[in-house]
Amino acid sequence: MFIFLYGVDTFRSCEKLSALKNKYLEKNSSGTDLSVLDYDGNSEVKNLENILSAQGLFSSKQLVIIKNILTKGLLEKQKAVLKFLESNLSLEKDTDAIIIFFEEGSPKKNGSLFKFLLAHSKKQEFAPLNGAQLTNWALGYAKSLSPKSQFSRSALNLLLSETGNDLYALSNEIAKLVNYKNDETISDADVELLVRSKNDSTIFETIEALFSGNKQLALNLFHQQIAKGEDVFYILSMYIYQIRTLLKIGDFYWQGLTSASEIAKASKLHPFVVQKSLSQIRNLSAEKTKQALRDLAQIDQDAKTGKIDPVLALDTFIVSL
Repeated sequence: MFIFLYGVDTFRSCEKLSALKNKYLEKNSSGTDLSVLDYDGNSEVKNLENILSAQGLFSSKQLVIIKNILTKGLLEKQKAVLKFLESNLSLEKDTDAIIIFFEEGSPKKNGSLFKFLLAHSKKQEFAPLNGAQLTNWALGYAKSLSPKSQFSRSALNLLLSETGNDLYALSNEIAKLVNYKNDETISDADVELLVRSKNDSTIFETIEALFSGNKQLALNLFHQQIAKGEDVFYILSMYIYQIRTLLKIGDFYWQGLTSASEIAKASKLHPFVVQKSLSQIRNLSAEKTKQALRDLAQIDQDAKTGKIDPVLALDTFIVSL
């Protein structure tokens, strides 16, 4: 039997690979017929034919995991494996000899071995989760840690705006929040207290520079994030979130409430978030802040419908504010 697991979402693909391996070991606890060929390592990779024939091609249960042959293996190795598979097509229906092809990423789709695996294997591509799929995954993961765990809708949206669809980061933050709340509903304040965005500091500095009139610094910080490979839509969402937070705090400040602790209590935001934001609020007007939010929301809509380039649009936004 051939199984093909691939895709850029390595968190879920590794989970799937681990589940298949554990299922095999439950029935074959000795593990003597489990082999791993990793083409990402420096050591010489054993020959697939020799591994399968060592126990007799159909004489015993076997599991062979072949890692990264498409993305890391030499072309001659790929050709050798393909030749072997084409010469032993009976393996496709053989449930006693299981060969799992596992790729950490998306291999080129025009290769002969890739096309063979698509045609002859039980395949699953692990593409990045977005939208409702990401939301459902996060809720399901939290339930797997504690069946009684739950998020408020806004808290989950806030968490996802912090982590994006990086499931390694998201799973770590969910575990932290679930353990902290001990089956109570996870709130916005909990996310703001416990979840540290890798971009939070730079994004705060960018907004601070922008509203203080230092457009060149704001541009430099923005392009530093882009150069590091950060997703522009994630950066945009965090700008929107930061300005919404400023407006929420500003609504109280502009009405005469100037104490950080009192604003935190009234807005239900964490005191640290309020204190950090007040220095910006003092230099802002309600209309300027609201207009910035409207402009960013328009950029978000136009970029997601393909009408504009989001990087160029954010450049223009920063310069023109």
